[in-house]
Amino acid sequence: MSQSAKILIVDDEANIRLTLNALLSREGYDVTVAASGEEAVVLLDQQSFDLLLVDLKMPGIDGMQVVSALRERQHDTAVIVLTGHGSLETAVEGLHQGIFDYLLKTTDPAQVVERVKAGLEDHNHRQRKERLLNVVSAAVQELRGASPQKAGQETTASSQEREIIIGSLHLNTWHQVATLNGRSLSLTPTEFRVLLCLAEHVGQMLSYTQLVQCAQGYDASELEASELIKPHIHHLRQKLEPDPATPRYLLNVRGKGYILQIDETS
Repeated sequence: MSQSAKILIVDDEANIRLTLNALLSREGYDVTVAASGEEAVVLLDQQSFDLLLVDLKMPGIDGMQVVSALRERQHDTAVIVLTGHGSLETAVEGLHQGIFDYLLKTTDPAQVVERVKAGLEDHNHRQRKERLLNVVSAAVQELRGASPQKAGQETTASSQEREIIIGSLHLNTWHQVATLNGRSLSLTPTEFRVLLCLAEHVGQMLSYTQLVQCAQGYDASELEASELIKPHIHHLRQKLEPDPATPRYLLNVRGKGYILQIDETS
């Protein structure tokens, strides 16, 4: 998890706020503090946080009410509850609110840092899982004949009307139509965007992560990007190659990415 993760500390005790602020700021986190539940709710309306450290017992809006307000606004923020004593009742309520952990206020500072790091890793894992589910869902819809477009997700390359001609391969970005040797290729929107990205860098290798970012606007690790892009390359070869088992156009650079190789004189 990036050390610039944003953390909100909520506690009505000034010494606890100051101690946790200093402790986590030294670790490189972007820390914001609130002296009450009311102040915390205002902050939650203004910005998002990766992790919330909140005192359980506070006058006015207490810790669990702050967590409830958080869940109405930011469902995947990791939450660590600070308490002077534990109870079964609050632990059960915490399960319903998706509390990551409970820490006693007397917990050793090193352990606080350790649990904060674990909470942020959990937050990062859940965000990554949600993004993957969104990508897979969009791919399934495309295969079923739909072509969903998320607001702001369309790539610059495909949002402008232009034609790319590389030898016998023609791409029209406005109509998202591709032809090879005069033969129309029946491509899904994602397949077209993958082919377009490769065509814009013809003869150059694009890594798995570059292809996923270019075609789907999604940041992924090399391993994750490899798994995401391979099915689209497979389907493109079925539609593009004379013999998909022996590709002439979509060439694989083992363990790195793909190259589009078109003879521009053909």
